[in-house]
Amino acid sequence: MDLGEVKLVVQEINDFIKNNMWFDFEIKQYTDYELCIHSGVSLSYPDIEIKFKGVFFISLPMIWKTDTTETILNILEGEAEKEISEKFQVEYFHYIFKFNPEDYPSNFGCLIAAKEISYTILKPQ
Repeated sequence: MDLGEVKLVVQEINDFIKNNMWFDFEIKQYTDYELCIHSGVSLSYPDIEIKFKGVFFISLPMIWKTDTTETILNILEGEAEKEISEKFQVEYFHYIFKFNPEDYPSNFGCLIAAKEISYTILKPQ
């Protein structure tokens, strides 16, 4: 995926999530360098599945909640990306994604380095 495609997917995920009063997230599965996160108003019946492929590293809690009035998911760029890439020795061609969980400090590391991102809507809105 190129950066433009990644930004588009991240924007679509954020737009979907913002249509809800809150959203909870959980790591559902990690297998063969693929991370699957389920998210929704209720984790018993998730609304969206987010997949990261070609995962290099993960630094986040197993379950977290978000304030949907804020941007939930970002792609790090510039100095922020460089700092994390150097700290974790991230290989080239990986994007660094940052979730913004509620009730954690803004510098909390909720990070994923991966080559690709995709999503599936699990329940119609």
